[in-house]
Amino acid sequence: MEGTTTFALYDLLVKKCSGVNADITLEEVRELVENVRKLDEEGLKLLFVIIKTYSTLENKTDEIPYEGQKINENSKSHDKICDIKFDIRKFSPMLRKMLLEFTRLHHNKMLDETKRLL
Repeated sequence: MEGTTTFALYDLLVKKCSGVNADITLEEVRELVENVRKLDEEGLKLLFVIIKTYSTLENKTDEIPYEGQKINENSKSHDKICDIKFDIRKFSPMLRKMLLEFTRLHHNKMLDETKRLL
């Protein structure tokens, strides 16, 4: 969804992906799925926030949008930790483009951090 939020990363992704009308290709879907598997904890949290922000701007009120399902739920003290499984086909083409762009950006950030440590 377009529009300005208080979430700068989201706004950047909207800006980068707005000019492209086509959906991502099958090859890009595979890249997105593989990239998500490689995300660190910070990346996974940001991914969910992007998905949740997009759904909120579409006036969806589900706790877990796009029919996502909790899996492997664990309780640790006061924090609830779980994995969430999504069907990428439930996302709009724009959201898929944004998530692909995010995973690319975040992987570059992770590589930069690794290089600095070496």
